Amino acid sequence: MILNPEWQKPKEKPYFHQISMGYLEKLVDCIGRLNNGEIDADTSCQIEKQILTDEIQDTEFLNFAVENISELFGYLATGRVNIRIHREITGKMWFGVG
Repeated sequence: MILNPEWQKPKEKPYFHQISMGYLEKLVDCIGRLNNGEIDADTSCQIEKQILTDEIQDTEFLNFAVENISELFGYLATGRVNIRIHREITGKMWFGVG
């Protein structure tokens, strides 16, 4: 007899994460402060990681966002702010931008 109610319940992983507008605005503000010389690059990097950590709870999505932050900033620089992180069933991840 199996007494564990969690047995055979697969841990489902989300297939995408929508990055909220509020957190994107915080990232843009941080970049602006860096460009204006208000903060240095190390401080900016720490702030950016904290912003992403506050926004993204899934560690795989978070690691992807941190490792690919320059791509994320590229989308923000062009004004594209409808940004999602997608994950295929195989584990491959990418930014979806609308």
